[in-house]
Amino acid sequence: LSVRCIKTRTPIVFNGLTYEMVTSPKTGRVWLDRNLGATQVATKADDSFAYGHYYQWGRNDDGHELKDSPATQTRATTLTPVSGRFIDSSKGAFKSDWTSADSNGDYRRIVAWADGGVNDICPAGFSVPTQKELKEDVTDINNNNATVSSGFLRLPHAGFRSSKTGKPDISGIIRMWTRSVSNPTYSVYLKFNNSGAVFDETNRADGLSVRCIKD
Repeated sequence: LSVRCIKTRTPIVFNGLTYEMVTSPKTGRVWLDRNLGATQVATKADDSFAYGHYYQWGRNDDGHELKDSPATQTRATTLTPVSGRFIDSSKGAFKSDWTSADSNGDYRRIVAWADGGVNDICPAGFSVPTQKELKEDVTDINNNNATVSSGFLRLPHAGFRSSKTGKPDISGIIRMWTRSVSNPTYSVYLKFNNSGAVFDETNRADGLSVRCIKD
């Protein structure tokens, strides 16, 4: 009889969770099967077990990314704070960034979030995607619950954690970080509107979802 072979991959155990890998049918790139910190792949758009963590841009996984981590209004002065607190800018003199380090350079945190970087939050061999990498695999997704959550990335509507309130805003939206910057103040993220997947810029102190891509 005929035989058809299938390639198998060893699951990745990372920070106490086991991730599978999925291959893009469009680009052939390999992604983690769910958001960092999610305990399962999304079964529907509002699957709370698939939301995962909420990272401030370029920051390490020191505990701030947990949805119920305590907040502080003290701005960090380094790229590697260890307080484990979400840095809330609502009443501080700073408005858009969780740290005063690299406030104009940007490049240090782009490198920090790459594979092996000082703030690497992805498994070995994976990184937070650039705008170009994420754009190539999502721009043809329409903004409706069925299409978004059933695509190969299974993107849940995880919302975000606001830097202005320090609280999660779960309001049926997708906001996902890229490793790219738009100017010295803001960084680029993916969101969905009535037209589908688009890219915008936002405060680096906001807490957004992250999906890792294989380098």
